[in-house]
Amino acid sequence: MIMSDTATEAPPYALPDDTSLPYGRGELTGIFPPSRVRARLAGWEPFPKITDRAGWQAVPARVRNQTLARAEEALQAPWPELRASVFADFYRNGDRSRFELPHFERRKLLRDLVLGACLTDDQRFIDPIMDAVWSICEESFWGVAAHSFSRRHDQLPLPATDEPVIDLFAAETGAQLAWTRYLLGERLADAGGVAFDERVVAEIDRRLLTPFLERDDWHWLAKERTGANNWTPWVCSNLLVATLHTESDTDRRAVIVSKIIASLDVYVDQLLLDGGCSEGQSYWAVGPAKLIDCLDALYGASNGELNGFDVPKVAATSRYPVAMHVGGRRMIQHADGHGVWLLEGSVLHRAGRLLDDQQARDLAVQLRDAPGGRHERAKTNLWRGLSELFEPGFVDAPPTAAPLIKERWFGDLQVLVAREQEGSTDGFLLCMKAGNNAEHHNHNDVGGVSVAVDGHHLVIDPGVGVYSKKTFSPQRYELWEMNSDWHCLPIINGVVQSAGEQFAASSAEVDHDGNSVTMTAELAAAWPPEAGIHSYRRSATLDRDNHRIVVSDRWQGEGVTSLVLPLTLAVPPILDSDRISFDPGGRRVELAIDRAAEIAVEEKPQDDPNLRELWGERIWRLLITPAEPVSEGSLTLTFRL
Repeated sequence: MIMSDTATEAPPYALPDDTSLPYGRGELTGIFPPSRVRARLAGWEPFPKITDRAGWQAVPARVRNQTLARAEEALQAPWPELRASVFADFYRNGDRSRFELPHFERRKLLRDLVLGACLTDDQRFIDPIMDAVWSICEESFWGVAAHSFSRRHDQLPLPATDEPVIDLFAAETGAQLAWTRYLLGERLADAGGVAFDERVVAEIDRRLLTPFLERDDWHWLAKERTGANNWTPWVCSNLLVATLHTESDTDRRAVIVSKIIASLDVYVDQLLLDGGCSEGQSYWAVGPAKLIDCLDALYGASNGELNGFDVPKVAATSRYPVAMHVGGRRMIQHADGHGVWLLEGSVLHRAGRLLDDQQARDLAVQLRDAPGGRHERAKTNLWRGLSELFEPGFVDAPPTAAPLIKERWFGDLQVLVAREQEGSTDGFLLCMKAGNNAEHHNHNDVGGVSVAVDGHHLVIDPGVGVYSKKTFSPQRYELWEMNSDWHCLPIINGVVQSAGEQFAASSAEVDHDGNSVTMTAELAAAWPPEAGIHSYRRSATLDRDNHRIVVSDRWQGEGVTSLVLPLTLAVPPILDSDRISFDPGGRRVELAIDRAAEIAVEEKPQDDPNLRELWGERIWRLLITPAEPVSEGSLTLTFRL
């Protein structure tokens, strides 16, 4: 590979003192002080390069053929155009999709071309890859319009090209080019010469590494030790790749990596000891799983000397997606997650391997083989594409059953998941959450309940639609799917729950009685004062012996004049005289209500592509209005097979 001299022309960089770190000592910087980073970082070659023909020829035929089919399609595909006027959509009308679709399609095509080149060592891939890389280098901004913030402007119709912004996808693009250079360096050097290689290195440095070193105000750095969310490990994992594969100055590389570790400390500090992920299961893959990416890179680049996998909060992270599994690809939905697993199974397998979690590895293999495929967005990342081919013990593992754990209580997250039978989807699965309404990617859902039957969704959290400007703005809760009345929580005096940390559950606890498990929480504080509620106590019980779920609500409030309890459903309710039933997946479920109530059904067509892909053409709400009086009362719902 031609090595550029660009990085070595930078001024010398002094390592921070081990006892005076940028953002204070944390668990990771305690393990990886700057002096140790400087001494231990070496080369990092986690995957075979194109010149290692034996390594690429060893890829099993099944995934080899699938990958080559996508590579052949990429060779024939037109290169997507990125228009300034489409970028401006976000500023003008809040639309993100029209620009993001071709943006991500470019990265997907590059990924598929690179994997095809490596599998075949066929020269016909090289020029299209060179064209793709050069075109991406010509882009004004590597990120997306929703993230084109700057210090001078809150938002511009077009990116400020004189002020590089490091967002999620600028960092991911830099890593994509760094991986391409790592894998195909010699072939691209032969095709494009030193100018091509220097351009790639210089663009990564100009857009990512130098701005990262020069600025401390990136919000995802969490300099004030607050505000770390999935952005922190997501950006940092890609900066690590870019640094380790393109930065040749030893001291500068150590300074960058030490600053990354200091930022990751803040993210680790806010993780929950129980392993729970408040952002939902699909965001687990770009939050905790990206932290695993960071630690994997540090471990590999130090020959195992820098090992952060035993940090307790890290070691617990693989527990959450295992617990959220319903059956097949179906998952329990919380926050801005998704009710179906859409990502690469190797993501979860690597976490299970590195954290010694056999249940996570088993679920990953089951997801590998489950029908339904992956979301297109999941096919853009080259590192994860490489892991699909080379993750040890994953690609060639024999089919295995998912663990389908019997029960898990996330006491810190305040989420209970319980099913009737360990290792089987047969029967009921119950999930209840408490928490607060300021969680990352929050929905107002304190006290929400989900129910599945035989591995099929019944009572649901609807999830989130296609992102727009409103999704992450003060108008977020104008979106119907963000609000508590679509999370199986009552509308009290016409009022739904409010957003904010103070709108929270209290006294959340789990009890066992023989083979039954019950979660109980006080929810009244999740509503604003105008709801007039003093106490709203909910309990949800999975009674395994009697094959039933019982949700019992008890409330008190002199100011309460009206109360409606909506149940959001993946399947239509069947109303037959005074009986209510459902038919998810072919087995009849009966619902009994313990008091006189008015029953109404509301059908909601799904015109949003994300929600339609998840739930089909429509979802339903069963609206239960108890008879008077409502200032003090109770309501018990019993789901029975």
